Amino acid sequence: MKERKLLLVEDDELTRLLVHKGLEQLGYQVSSVGSVPEALCAFHQNPVQVVLSDIEMKPVSGFELLKQFSGQVKPPLFIFMTGRGSLTSACDAISMGAFDYLGKPVQIEQLRAVIERAFVELEMSPRNSVPIEESDLGLVGRSPQMVEVYRNVARASRCDSNVLICGESGTGKELIARAIHGHSSRKNNRFVTVNCGALTETLLESELFGHLKGSFTGAISNKKGLFEEANGGTLFLDEIGDISPGLQVKLLRVIQEGEYKPVGSVENRRTNIRVITATHRNLPLMVQEEKFREDLFYRLKVLYLQLPPLRERVEDIVPLAQYFLAKRAQADRKCVLSPEAIEKIMAYHWPGNIRELEHCIERAVVMSQSCTLYADDFLFSPQTSVSDCKSHKEWVPTLKQQEEPHPESPLISLEELEKRHIQKIVRLAHFNKTRAAQVLGIDRATLYRKAERYGINLGPNEAVNPAAVEI
Repeated sequence: MKERKLLLVEDDELTRLLVHKGLEQLGYQVSSVGSVPEALCAFHQNPVQVVLSDIEMKPVSGFELLKQFSGQVKPPLFIFMTGRGSLTSACDAISMGAFDYLGKPVQIEQLRAVIERAFVELEMSPRNSVPIEESDLGLVGRSPQMVEVYRNVARASRCDSNVLICGESGTGKELIARAIHGHSSRKNNRFVTVNCGALTETLLESELFGHLKGSFTGAISNKKGLFEEANGGTLFLDEIGDISPGLQVKLLRVIQEGEYKPVGSVENRRTNIRVITATHRNLPLMVQEEKFREDLFYRLKVLYLQLPPLRERVEDIVPLAQYFLAKRAQADRKCVLSPEAIEKIMAYHWPGNIRELEHCIERAVVMSQSCTLYADDFLFSPQTSVSDCKSHKEWVPTLKQQEEPHPESPLISLEELEKRHIQKIVRLAHFNKTRAAQVLGIDRATLYRKAERYGINLGPNEAVNPAAVEI
């Protein structure tokens, strides 16, 4: 396939210009439009092999464009980019037949890698899609890290392979496992979970494989194991890094062969389940130290998901807090976070991650005497703020500590206030435009527009290289 034609559909003019120029520099033949009707017209006049499209456009969304193109004899492959990612939209995109789903901002080199895979896909094989029902299962967050998680969940849901989910305690590993099951072809069967670290080796073996009456002291009747109860569905093994070497051998056999023996039995039984495992431990290191079987590790890690800690997705802290607050407020009628409370929870590093945030919100709601939650309602002390953590030390300033005192200013317009705030954030971010945009809660294209409007200097490297810019 010599000609590599792309159609870019993006309603933001600056983003469209940057992507268009960047892709042309990479050697693609690019046509770009700003709406779905224009895209349909452009495709009719000049058919392309790959469509790169935003999702949230007015008056017609990118999903509607995908539906329109799906009726073509040779439909193009769709790659979606979005600044408002969610599990629902990721699963919708993949189930409708989209080739990929990317969160903004995206590096042009990353985009090229996805486009190249799309052209290989066109040359090698036809596409298939598996319809799935819409459900967000309580997952909250639109940070680039979470968009990547949604993308991986959507892809994992389309197959039946084993999945290993890694991440710190409290990052939502079980919730992700339930999301994979809930969007998979096994969703109408059982999802069974067990915490491997909470049971002794003997009890865990009996829990997993079952036992026969009289097989050990206290076995007064036959007991079904989880491999039997979850047959046809999904078995979630939490804290898989805590199981003993002896049990690792038995688990390897049932995953490889689909066969197991209940405790006290001499006969094999078969099971058809999908295994999803999770751990907060460093399994590769445990394999090197011979504390975890290498063959079992690779059997479990057919698909791998790494969940980011909350301190690395700070833009999701407030939406998560508001989500948990809304759950509690249904009964307690307390549903507002004060600006001081928001500042305090944003400055905290959340070592317990999402679980700690949820418990913190619950306690604040219960103990507060007001309909508004204030900083004093949260008992933790943000001595270690997000700005002190390695992953954010460069770009999330503690503003109160860095601002210089100034005399009271006269009344100013809202536009002047916005201009000063943007200048301050850009300066505190050391003129790193991507990080400044993240702190401001806007995309990079919006930052450029506002800088041009207000005459703000974005730094010595203000000239934009379309081939290197984050879109």
